[in-house]
Amino acid sequence: MIGGILIGLAVLFGGRAWLQQQGQHVANASMVFETMMQDMAQDKAKQAAESGAQLLGQYSDTPYAPMAALTMAKIKADEGDLATAKLHLRYAQDNAKKDEIKHVARLRLARVLLAEGNKDEALKELDSAEPGSFAVSYEELKGDIYVAKGEVDNARNAYTLALAAMPASDRGRKFLQMKLDDLGEVSDKGKPASPASAGAS
Repeated sequence: MIGGILIGLAVLFGGRAWLQQQGQHVANASMVFETMMQDMAQDKAKQAAESGAQLLGQYSDTPYAPMAALTMAKIKADEGDLATAKLHLRYAQDNAKKDEIKHVARLRLARVLLAEGNKDEALKELDSAEPGSFAVSYEELKGDIYVAKGEVDNARNAYTLALAAMPASDRGRKFLQMKLDDLGEVSDKGKPASPASAGAS
């Protein structure tokens, strides 16, 4: 009986010690991430990257690692290293617990793919998940990709869907409407739409 009690006490206090250690581990990661954000705000990309590497290595088991990966992707993209930027964005997608971070990573990855000229791959990336509350961003980016592909009708449809999902009070509506208006009434065939077809739409 005494042995059982001793074992129980050891498990209890051992568990508390582990929780305290884990709490300190996450707190340390938080401080490193805060330093990273401060360095980014001060345009100290090199120092920020050092903090990011620490988070992705020493603190990869914390929620701060995927967020650090997003920032690392920006640093690499600004340096012109799109290949490494994509790796960081995929890491954020695969390891983030929050859907918000996953969506941000996917949108940024699609933009990088578009910048590389991989338009179809960018669209495939956006189509690989349900956008949820990010519907506006997904559809607007799809519109941008379709514009780059020269598919005007698809771009118009995507921008229209984005506008429909955007709150009336959103300041971005004006800019999005401008994108839609810039498409004019030109069809994918490169010919102005007829009055009849325009009226039918």
